Amino acid sequence: MASKKKFLFNTDRIDHLYQDPHEDHINLKLHYGDLTDSVNLIRVIQEVQPDEIYNLGAMSPCQSQF
Repeated sequence: MASKKKFLFNTDRIDHLYQDPHEDHINLKLHYGDLTDSVNLIRVIQEVQPDEIYNLGAMSPCQSQF
């Protein structure tokens, strides 16, 4: 049986940009997902219709991300 490691999200470097998603008129919303899951990536892009997309994924552990 294969399983993925679970990591805590480290957003320290972008916390100054982050806004509570429950507030009105937010400028940045993070969508977490698996970059290898193209079906859900396409679904999110179609639903959100973003102006910009930033791929913050990498091959290194999440602890060193952001």
